[in-house]
Amino acid sequence: DFLPLDQGRVTVLVADVSGHGVPAALIASMLKVAFALQAAHATDPAAILTALNSILNGILDGQFVTAVCTHIDLAVHAITYAGAGHPPAILVRRASGDVLELEENGLFLGPFRNASYANARAPFDPGDRLLLYTDGIIEATFSDGEPFGLVRLREFAAAQGNLEPAAFANALLNTVSIHDQEDDLTIVVAEAR
Repeated sequence: DFLPLDQGRVTVLVADVSGHGVPAALIASMLKVAFALQAAHATDPAAILTALNSILNGILDGQFVTAVCTHIDLAVHAITYAGAGHPPAILVRRASGDVLELEENGLFLGPFRNASYANARAPFDPGDRLLLYTDGIIEATFSDGEPFGLVRLREFAAAQGNLEPAAFANALLNTVSIHDQEDDLTIVVAEAR
């Protein structure tokens, strides 16, 4: 989900609930509502994850949630991000072509009452692209029996960097969904302009 703040500032949460079916859907709905209530902390992803963990602690009955939360601020050309047991975000630098994994992870949400989360910050210059996704993207199995994986994701991000964000997301979803896919696929692509 998204918490838009003002022109050029938005906070994004991508989360993945363990399990399937109605129980997972109910937790996802609860998480969406809880995230919407975090506007006061919108510039502090670690505080958002801490609050979400407090809300979910003790009520998930064996399930858990992984999440990545990112605050994008185009006025200062920076992103602030924090994770909760989630796969790393991918940052593609337009100027250099570098593809970076942004890993700032704490424990997943729900089971651990005193879990703590920390923010990390990275430049987000015009043309840079941020990719947030769920593990279904990297765990999709290819015809060679291997998962799509982080290496293929990085290669894809580098090779398809000239596509507009929506076209990039569609191309990635088409690439992984034609293979044996058992998990949900979620992707958010943000590009600095």
